Amino acid sequence: MRNNRTKVLGNLITAALLAGATVSQAEDSAWVQLFNGTDMKDWDLKFAKHPLNENFNNTFKVADGILSVDYTGWGTFNGEFGHAINKTRTYSYYLLRSEYQVGDKQVTGGPGWALQNNGLMLHSQSMASMTLNQDFPISLEAQLLGASNTGADPNSNMNLCTPGTAFYTVPTGGTVNLNHCFSATTNFRPAPGVWTWVSAAVMGDSIIRHYIGNSPTGTPTLTYYHPVYWAGAVSNPPANTPPDGTPLKSGYIAIQAESHPYKFRKIEVLDLEGCMDKSKAAYRTYFVKDNPAACAATGVAAPADALPRNVDMTREPAGFSFRSPQGGNLEVADPSGKILARMTVAAGVPQYVALARKGLCLISWQSGATVARVKWTGL
Repeated sequence: MRNNRTKVLGNLITAALLAGATVSQAEDSAWVQLFNGTDMKDWDLKFAKHPLNENFNNTFKVADGILSVDYTGWGTFNGEFGHAINKTRTYSYYLLRSEYQVGDKQVTGGPGWALQNNGLMLHSQSMASMTLNQDFPISLEAQLLGASNTGADPNSNMNLCTPGTAFYTVPTGGTVNLNHCFSATTNFRPAPGVWTWVSAAVMGDSIIRHYIGNSPTGTPTLTYYHPVYWAGAVSNPPANTPPDGTPLKSGYIAIQAESHPYKFRKIEVLDLEGCMDKSKAAYRTYFVKDNPAACAATGVAAPADALPRNVDMTREPAGFSFRSPQGGNLEVADPSGKILARMTVAAGVPQYVALARKGLCLISWQSGATVARVKWTGL
């Protein structure tokens, strides 16, 4: 299936090791919050048998900083499997972590295997591309199970299920694994009401690892390789679905509504793909996949015109966050020299800077005798 398998294997191992290292290297502000704690304006919803963004029976709710899958408005479940997807962008190389809680009572009519069952859908198709009667998005499901679930090996959690997909159990050679669900080695499933962290390291279509806990480091509970499209375990998929064996390299991130109530307090992503040119302002130490186009996205910082390496500047919605271990003064101007923002930044404290304009900005940073200037393209 693939040439130069020895080189590929070496690259996979290196990427996996680097993925673990990123947790300590990345600033908190670099993690993208897929759920903002306030609303679902960046999400698309899809229930089987219902059109896009019909929140059937008001199942997905947000209150008090919690995203809930809530079945209090239901009568009897009749195959209306639901999903909510962050539609902002797709990801390929990334770390994902989430904090979930299992609810108490499954809705009447829910299938037995769906008791205390939800999942983080990795590399998912968009909700907009699902057909009206499609039950599950083509994706890789990292299962989020509770203590009473009986649809998988006893006590396993963060298992893999494969709606419309397949995978390999070894990095080189072997044959495609067509098991719809594949058990992890963990022996922990939370009881209802217990908040639980899970995480995953996703390296495109090369290697994916699942973990229990909020940092994708240590011993993974499940590792698999080379995910591909493969027909099966999805009803009424789109007619333009890629043929069996096509590499599955990227996609959206979704959660489920499979008939059991769940709550989510955090769903966050660290993008591992970006500018790996150390001379550019967009460079970050935790990137493992180079994207040369990203180097120009935030302007070019020549060696004599760059932020110190211990200063972190991260793109945010409608602005950027700035953090330095030393305090100092930050100034943002447009190309004509008009001051857009001026502020004092405390040592080690992230400072969000809102930009009301799009296009090029000039950023000046002064800390003691250190003076630096960089270019930044506002969103």
